[in-house]
Amino acid sequence: MKDANRNYVAVGAFVLSMLAAVVLWFAALSGLAVSTDSYFILWDNVMGLKPGTQILFEGYQIGLIENIERSPEADSGGPNYRVEIEVEKDWPIPVSAEAETTAPSFLAALVVNIEAGDSDEILAPGSVIRSKEQGDLLAAASDAMSKISEVLDFMKPRIEEITNSVGLVLSEENAEQIQSMLETMNARVKEILSDENAENIGVILTNLGNVARDMSDVTGGLQTSKAQVDNILATIDGLIDSNSGDIGKSLADLQASLEAVSRHIDAIASNLEDTTRNTKEFSEQIRSDPSVLLRGRDAPDDGAK
Repeated sequence: MKDANRNYVAVGAFVLSMLAAVVLWFAALSGLAVSTDSYFILWDNVMGLKPGTQILFEGYQIGLIENIERSPEADSGGPNYRVEIEVEKDWPIPVSAEAETTAPSFLAALVVNIEAGDSDEILAPGSVIRSKEQGDLLAAASDAMSKISEVLDFMKPRIEEITNSVGLVLSEENAEQIQSMLETMNARVKEILSDENAENIGVILTNLGNVARDMSDVTGGLQTSKAQVDNILATIDGLIDSNSGDIGKSLADLQASLEAVSRHIDAIASNLEDTTRNTKEFSEQIRSDPSVLLRGRDAPDDGAK
């Protein structure tokens, strides 16, 4: 009997521990297993919201909606509903934060997302978070479908024009012309790729290879010639450097000779003029009397003196 009671106690303790674990697990999933801070959000429209709706901060889950009730300010023209939310304790929510309802995807459930804003001042727990009125998702979807319909209406005549153009291009007459063009192109390609042309192309490629090799040889010869010219120029530079004194002396002697010639150039020019005049007179005498070469000139008479 005592063993049976002991078994009942063990089974009951196990069941109770499992229930406690399940409760703690659900509490952890719901965010109630940790300490929380309460805030309030005021809205005129809470369609789609309910206790347990997720609260996100910049997309990160920080809490849940605890309660939705009619706002005390509704009768005085204020927002109709006050939403109480529970968020993680000491979570910093700036004064500039704004809450809005959104859906992560078209078929997903609504969530409340809080945008931080740009303020560094933090709201105290129990404060009211500014809100943005949620839009009508059905109206937005309807508007999107309307815009899509407008785009389709705009594209429909263009699609018809393209279809008609394609049909015109692919008409029987044009199809025959296209086929004729393709047959002509095929014949041209076959002619180009004939055996004879293939051999000619092979010969051309061989000749090009030979030309490339010849050009390589010419390039090598030019490189050699360039090296020889460089050596010659280097030799000339060496000769100029080694004989710079003699060259300078020769230039100095040449300059002295030119100065001497310059000093006597007038006398030389005068003598050349006299010689030229005498030669002219002598030529005239010979031309008038060639016998002068044999007998000489007659001596002048003493009486003439």
